[in-house]
Amino acid sequence: MNIRTAYIINTLKQLNDRLLEHDPFNREHLAEEESDFIEKMGDLFTIPAEGNPEFLFEIQELLSRFVRCYPNLVPLMKRELLWFAGGECLHFLGDEELSVYELLEEEIYQLESSSQEYSISELLEKIRKPKQPLH
Repeated sequence: MNIRTAYIINTLKQLNDRLLEHDPFNREHLAEEESDFIEKMGDLFTIPAEGNPEFLFEIQELLSRFVRCYPNLVPLMKRELLWFAGGECLHFLGDEELSVYELLEEEIYQLESSSQEYSISELLEKIRKPKQPLH
């Protein structure tokens, strides 16, 4: 699995774990809407991710639904998930955030072009603290 796909899946799993700690997802008996949402989130972990265009489409659908239906829980989500999902999810990002993720893509491209290993989390941390050199 490539670095980007692994990062997306791990970040989605973190979001899923955090959601289960907060209302309305932490209730003993979930309403149909929340039950369906958690089920669809779980389905993302069972479908093939690499080379599967449906994977990103499913993430886009789920994250868009999450932002629309549970805006109070959006702070639980790492914003880069919206970037990596793309599509409609990009509309939920501000201009400054888009600039950060564009820089991230440039860094990833440079590192991959020179066959260097990298961590998306570390790159984001360095980009957000511009005093440090990126390489």
